[in-house]
Amino acid sequence: MIERGVRWCRRAAPWLALTAVAGLSACVQAPPVQRPPVVVQRPRSPLDGHPHLIAAMQAIDAQIAQLRAARNGDDGFGGHRQRAIQLALQARAEVYRAAVFADRHP
Repeated sequence: MIERGVRWCRRAAPWLALTAVAGLSACVQAPPVQRPPVVVQRPRSPLDGHPHLIAAMQAIDAQIAQLRAARNGDDGFGGHRQRAIQLALQARAEVYRAAVFADRHP
C-alpha cells in the first residue's frame, strides 16, 4: 500500500508542479504597457508671425466694440451703425484671409 502511494506521488508530482505554476501565473499579471504622454499642441494661428495683421485685428475689434456700445435711441443711427459693424466684420475676415494667404505663399 505504501508502494502505491510512492508511485502515485512520483507520477503526480510533475503534474502538480505544472498546475501550481499555471495557477500562479494566472494570478500574476504583467504590468500594463504605459503609453508615452500625449503632448497636445494648440493649433497654430495664421496670424502668428504677422504683428501688423495682429495689430489690425485688434484695432478692428476695438472699433466693433465701440460701434456696439454706441446708442442713439431706438433707431441706432438710422441703420448706419449696423452697416458699419457689418463692414468691420468683413474687414476682420479679410485680414484673416490675408494672413492665411501669407502663410501659404512665403
